[in-house]
Amino acid sequence: MKINLIEVPTTQVTSFILGADIDRKKLIETKTIRIQPHRVSKTRVATSMQIGDTRAGLNLEIEGYKQHSTTEMNYFSGNRVTKFYYVKSKKQNLEDYKEYVKKLVVEALKYIHIELDEITIELETAKF
Repeated sequence: MKINLIEVPTTQVTSFILGADIDRKKLIETKTIRIQPHRVSKTRVATSMQIGDTRAGLNLEIEGYKQHSTTEMNYFSGNRVTKFYYVKSKKQNLEDYKEYVKKLVVEALKYIHIELDEITIELETAKF
């Protein structure tokens, strides 16, 4: 799969539908996914993806990167979930995060059972 990563400015306001299913049709149509990093702490970064009006957390474990994990209760399902956060450090900077995001998107597409020949990742880097 060919992955195009472009940096985009962070939007001031975004809208999304809470708890909505991933808009698979829109993803297949546009072949574009927006990635938004969110600082959880000084060193931990959570990552979410937005496809149309659907937003979902992408806190999966990716080999080869230092990550912190937390286990907590999911309020919607009532199940315990483990979230893996990217660790921002001198050894893992923005350039490493970009490679991490590419691997993360590939894993997410496998998880939702979508195969694409090309995808464009719009990465909001201002909050990193």
